[in-house]
Amino acid sequence: MALNFGHKIILVFIVFGLLMGTLIYMSVKTEFELVSKDYYKEELAYQEVIDARKNAETLSSSIKLNYDDKQLQILMPMEMKLQVDSGEIYFYCPADAKKDTILPLQPDTSGMQVIQIGETVAPAAYKLRIKWNAAGKSYYQENYMNLQ
Repeated sequence: MALNFGHKIILVFIVFGLLMGTLIYMSVKTEFELVSKDYYKEELAYQEVIDARKNAETLSSSIKLNYDDKQLQILMPMEMKLQVDSGEIYFYCPADAKKDTILPLQPDTSGMQVIQIGETVAPAAYKLRIKWNAAGKSYYQENYMNLQ
């Protein structure tokens, strides 16, 4: 049986319908994760982050991060040793919001904090957002780390 013009048009419509159905199904199953659930509230307070980042740039050095053998070592700058009043380390995983973790920043007397990757933090690629307060000033630093 030969395909005439009418059969070809119907075949094109069926293929088009299947393609559109597949695209609709794929778009419904796609997960869209926001950077933060309180995005707008954080955006209004972003000037504080800018000021804290400027304060961190005035330090003699930035926070040093060393990753070796499933341990992340966070070393504070010299002038921050024994000066940190409070702080937090936010492990932001852009690929999977379930891996996001917030830990308190608690350096020891030498200014170092060690975090075990695989125990408290799942292995992944992270954007580390470190915020801390010392002597009445706020500080902020961001780093990208692949913690596998």
